[in-house]
Amino acid sequence: MDNTLVLHAKVLFREQLRRTPAGIAVLSFQVEHNSLQTEAGQPREIALEMDCVAIGKNAQTLEQVSIGDQLELTGFLANRSKKSRWVVFHVTEFELK
Repeated sequence: MDNTLVLHAKVLFREQLRRTPAGIAVLSFQVEHNSLQTEAGQPREIALEMDCVAIGKNAQTLEQVSIGDQLELTGFLANRSKKSRWVVFHVTEFELK
């Protein structure tokens, strides 16, 4: 089964880079996406905000991105934790647009 998401979005908020007890870099941030999509043959305006997380080298690089920057994000969706039903976008690749 595949769980891959590609999203063009603008950076809204970025937390401070933190590290796990094992020393791995983690960056939590939030993005905003707006687009016009076609659903059932009809145009539909999409506006959403999504919580994201990047780990390791991606976290360190994304720490340099500014609020308002446009990105193409690639990654997967997962629950925030084993006990949570809240979905977070785990970014595994990105490109500044």
